[in-house]
Amino acid sequence: MTERLRVAVFNLYWSTFGGGEQVAGSIAAALAEQHQVDLLGPQPVDVAAMRERLGVELSGCGYREVVDDKTASEASADYDVFVNCTYLSTATNRAHIGLYYVHFPEPPVGARRRAMRAMWGVAASATAGASAKSGTIARLHGAFERRTVRRGWVGSYSTFLANSTFTAHWVTRLWKVEAQVLNPPVRAEVGPGVKRHVIAAVGRFFDPSRGHCKKQLDLVKAFVEVERAGVGDWRLVLVGGADAANREYALAVRREARGHAIDVRFNAPGAVLRETLASASLFWHGAGFGENANTHPERFEHFGIAVVEAMAAGAVPIVFGAAGPAEIVRHGVDGYHWHTPAELVALTRGLIADEATRATLSANAVERSREFTQKLFAARILRMVSDAAAVR
Repeated sequence: MTERLRVAVFNLYWSTFGGGEQVAGSIAAALAEQHQVDLLGPQPVDVAAMRERLGVELSGCGYREVVDDKTASEASADYDVFVNCTYLSTATNRAHIGLYYVHFPEPPVGARRRAMRAMWGVAASATAGASAKSGTIARLHGAFERRTVRRGWVGSYSTFLANSTFTAHWVTRLWKVEAQVLNPPVRAEVGPGVKRHVIAAVGRFFDPSRGHCKKQLDLVKAFVEVERAGVGDWRLVLVGGADAANREYALAVRREARGHAIDVRFNAPGAVLRETLASASLFWHGAGFGENANTHPERFEHFGIAVVEAMAAGAVPIVFGAAGPAEIVRHGVDGYHWHTPAELVALTRGLIADEATRATLSANAVERSREFTQKLFAARILRMVSDAAAVR
């Protein structure tokens, strides 16, 4: 009989209902099948909304209030297992078993940040003899602490889990520990529909200056080249959220698309997204294009939930050949990798002209998407906790 453990799943952002919260919820739901699970966060988790919006059932879980890393760390001492699912958390684990699910560790420290750390370190040392009454030492020390990455908490965890091999590499590089790959569960709501001559691209419209850009402007320019080759009635459909902070980039994409067989749909309702994926024959993904993975790995797609969702809908993916999407899509088996816009254009034109290959890759893509289900994810996390409990 499996030992019933006391488990805490910590997330500071349950109410945002994002991809990180789906992973945290899936972990909690899986472990609640065999163990006593509490959800740790700043406010009670909306169980009904988690069920409806993310497809995870948390009614069997309890709740405990923690407001930050410090209070989460203190609470962890009351549990057998502490699972940290909070992005960029530095909470120290005090449970017998500590698991940390890493979406991405942190951007690497560049030359400017290294110089700032050195400057504050020298300043703090230079004022060591100053009068404590002035408060100078305390202020400089606080500023220096905020600018210095401390990783003493890393050693308190028994296992680090990464959403992809790409992320696992950076966990080792930045935190100096090994990480096991546990791909996120994907709730594929859309199956293949009647396929049309549609290329879909899904993702928020982020300005490149703000970091994680989906490169919609580059995709539009590539489609114009496809269009010039003469491809009949094929269309590119871009669907994604757009906010005020990224308004100029979103409008630049729309301007570039004018006069071409391109639809740009900002903040479209879910029904539009589902219909687009169901009818799409091809799926384009461009995050990471033009970026340097060594200096800005945070600008790449660390996993690629939208890629799996498109594959489940039978859209053949053509993805930028790096990071998470390149791990999901097997080149020539269930989709293709591209590295230059010219390659994206050539691969797309080839698939447009070859309906038989499209059909084969589409069927393979659907099959591949089934390797990222919540059921498989739950089985893996249960086994990991069971294995850890057996050796503690």
